[in-house]
Amino acid sequence: MNFYINNKVNSKIRDFLNMNIITNFLTPEREEILIKCKKEELLFYANNGFTECKLTFKSSEIKYKKQGECVISAKILLTLLENLKNCEEIGFKKIENALLQISSDKFECNLICLTKKLLIKDIQIEEDMKKLTFDFDFLNLINSKFKDFYRSSSSQPQKIQKNSVFSTINFRKKIDSEEINIILSDSSRILKANFALKELEEVNFFEFNLPVEILNSIISLFRENHDSKKINFYLKNNSLLINSENLIFKTQLYSGTYPDLLKMFSAQEKINFSVNKSTLISALERNLLLSEKNLSFACYKIFDNNLTLEYRDSSKGYLREEIEIQNNKGKEKFIEFSLNSLFLKQLLKGIPDSEIIFSISETFKPIILFGEEEGKNFKQLILPLKFS
Repeated sequence: MNFYINNKVNSKIRDFLNMNIITNFLTPEREEILIKCKKEELLFYANNGFTECKLTFKSSEIKYKKQGECVISAKILLTLLENLKNCEEIGFKKIENALLQISSDKFECNLICLTKKLLIKDIQIEEDMKKLTFDFDFLNLINSKFKDFYRSSSSQPQKIQKNSVFSTINFRKKIDSEEINIILSDSSRILKANFALKELEEVNFFEFNLPVEILNSIISLFRENHDSKKINFYLKNNSLLINSENLIFKTQLYSGTYPDLLKMFSAQEKINFSVNKSTLISALERNLLLSEKNLSFACYKIFDNNLTLEYRDSSKGYLREEIEIQNNKGKEKFIEFSLNSLFLKQLLKGIPDSEIIFSISETFKPIILFGEEEGKNFKQLILPLKFS
């Protein structure tokens, strides 16, 4: 086996390797990939038991010299390609049937090929698959917003357990609804998006649960493969398939019923007010000065046009700050509730608007936050705590 790749091909291979590595924790770790040169084509294939992907390059994209194949570690190959990403050309050559030589300029690395066999499965679109067409820019927007929310998750350990609702984005279109609703949650917060998409007007109902890492991988893998700006999802049972001219990707979906969290956004509003985001974040940062990392519970009091933040620590002291709010509307003139200030600060940073609107029903009921502009499509919810 002998071939050469350029910078552009290197970038696509790195996206492919990243996908395989990132999604390994969703299944028993299997990070081996198959590299195969045949009939003047170069093929990369990975199947870690949860995701399966086949990336093909034509002879016009590479310098094809000799056919052959090998199985190699995705992590090791990714590390090498990352360090060689500025090289104009990288050579791959299998020598002595046991080593894969990777070289560029004066650099040379000889990797021991794995003896494990990796058989390529035939991945095809089946007739009974449900087709959903999304605008690529829409999926990119959802990925960006939801990925940031996930990374700041209050319940986020290093590795979320498989099938955890906290690592799953729920896509749902109800029967006779014109909108698609998208939900991601952690133990104390929810991010909701709702959009009316022309591409899905004729689709009566669908629901699927997609791991956050999978959506991010889809965006990375298919970013340069959709000049039409559209991307087709093919769904069947608990699997999703996406393809383009030189790339085919298949993944499992999380099974089971996703909790109906949308109803938490429909409580009867009693107080509605807006506050300057920068002013509130600055107050929160001062409010967090005395708090422990995971014990950032403060009391919030709203009276007339003022929001008061109070934090007490029996061993450190007491903090109190009052900030002005605008457009205080609703039946109630006074309300008191408790929030984790660190989680609130993280939510606020994810809202691009300069003014943040709070919608509150009762002291211990969920609090809805959104920006005046972004709130047309995105709303966030945080659960209050009992304060004593």
